[in-house]
Amino acid sequence: MKFVRRDLGAAAEASVGGGRTGVFREFVLMGGALLALVLGLWFGIAWTIELALPLVSPGTEHRWFGDFSPPAARSGANPAVDRRAALARVTAVLAKLSADPAVPRIPYRIFILPGDEPNAFAFPGGAIGVTEGLLDVVDEEVPLAFVLGHELGHFAQRDHLRGLGRQLGRQLAWALIFGEGGDLLGSHLSSLLEIRHSRGQESAADLFGLELVHRRFGTTTGTEKLFLWLEARDRNPRWLEMLQTHPVPANRLQAMRAHAARLGPSSVP
Repeated sequence: MKFVRRDLGAAAEASVGGGRTGVFREFVLMGGALLALVLGLWFGIAWTIELALPLVSPGTEHRWFGDFSPPAARSGANPAVDRRAALARVTAVLAKLSADPAVPRIPYRIFILPGDEPNAFAFPGGAIGVTEGLLDVVDEEVPLAFVLGHELGHFAQRDHLRGLGRQLGRQLAWALIFGEGGDLLGSHLSSLLEIRHSRGQESAADLFGLELVHRRFGTTTGTEKLFLWLEARDRNPRWLEMLQTHPVPANRLQAMRAHAARLGPSSVP
């Protein structure tokens, strides 16, 4: 039998082209479905946490996390530094701030952490960590009070519990979707999803701290000190703010100055 090759012409080209298009379409659909699943789980977790937060009272929070201490404090890092004087100074300022009715009633604890970078942290259960570098920069009462007031703002807004719940929920979601390989992908994606939320939290905590200092110390003069220090050393282009979890120092200063003007004069209670 003699085989005669037939020219399928446009029909053959359509078949090949259609196959490639079909594979690409399936890939796009699968990718879109996966993205929709990830985003659905993410926003579902966030929504669930927002509903659950009011059910966790400050007392319950303290019972759950009251024994927590930052890793650097547990490790006894930099034991040669005598922190007793610094701890007493920070504790005295915190006691004055935490007496305000707007501050949740939690037995707060101060930890002096090693590190040259000025920073402070709010941890679940009432722990507040301040670095040695921060105490070098905010070496006066009012600037220190503002930083501590900012952290108390996170407690008042329940930001630390919100962040902990989202982190645990994300890890569960990534494990269900991606298995063991989801940790790295999940951490990057969740960071991008959290950025705007974190900037909003930081801005709100700034205003809370400013109002708290205004009520307890009768002034807002000096509250800018940390951000002035950070602004003088900020070398990042302004567009980079969209990728940062904190507002840039210049924007924070502008918002604080405007809010301080609205607060006006005060007297110490």
